[in-house]
Amino acid sequence: MAGIIYDFYRGKAKNAQHVQFVTDVLAAVPEAVATERGFAAQRAAFARAVDDELACFQKDRGYLETPEVVNSDIFRDDTYMYHKQVAQAHADYCPDATKRAAGATVAYLFREAGQVIRADYASETAKISDVVEKMRQEPYASALETIGMSGAADEIEAANQAFNEVYKKRAAKEYGRAATASMKELRAAADDAFDALAQAINALYSVNEMVTKEEATREALAKVIDDVNILVTRFRKTIGKKTPSVPTDPTEPTDPEEPTEPTDPEGGETESPGRI
Repeated sequence: MAGIIYDFYRGKAKNAQHVQFVTDVLAAVPEAVATERGFAAQRAAFARAVDDELACFQKDRGYLETPEVVNSDIFRDDTYMYHKQVAQAHADYCPDATKRAAGATVAYLFREAGQVIRADYASETAKISDVVEKMRQEPYASALETIGMSGAADEIEAANQAFNEVYKKRAAKEYGRAATASMKELRAAADDAFDALAQAINALYSVNEMVTKEEATREALAKVIDDVNILVTRFRKTIGKKTPSVPTDPTEPTDPEEPTEPTDPEGGETESPGRI
């Protein structure tokens, strides 16, 4: 018998994917149909849960992608990479043997630091601070002076500190928001509301098929079921799961796998989170 598929694992969906799914489902279940066919309460509860999740998602996304944070990270990345490339250019191309050797010394320091600007914000701050500290020690301090980069440590440090001030302000705001509901909690609430809505619609459809047999009710509920199942199928394909033909009770992992960071096939620097 037809019914909305609701018993499936949603934990691997990204927040944006989950928000889009529940928003689309809400649109596929018209309020007028819910009122006329007797599941208005379940739809209203689902609508509230969707609104709460959407509001949290938009707030978090704007907070994490503030221009001040992104731009200050870009500036420190550019500052760091500029000095790294200047040192490498001296090591590779400088016609003066003394300067070429000094450039190689400084380039070694940057190379040993690893792919600094690929790190998360806080880790990048720590890595750059370590590089700056070493730049002020021998043999790097003398090598920097030889190739005319004696001010590099100060410039990199200033850009790093400027970013860190912006980041600390953001961290303070994040702490102040700790008591508010998280996306994880709101997603779970929306999932529960979706399940309750699906169960109500499925029950009404079953009763109509077996008892009342009203054609108008059958058509209205069947359309909602079909429209929602199309969204479920698309959503499950998006997050890498195959859709069963009927609701099932699968054993699913409780925690999604952690995504792995992309690697640079050339072995060089790639962009940090603010520049992706």
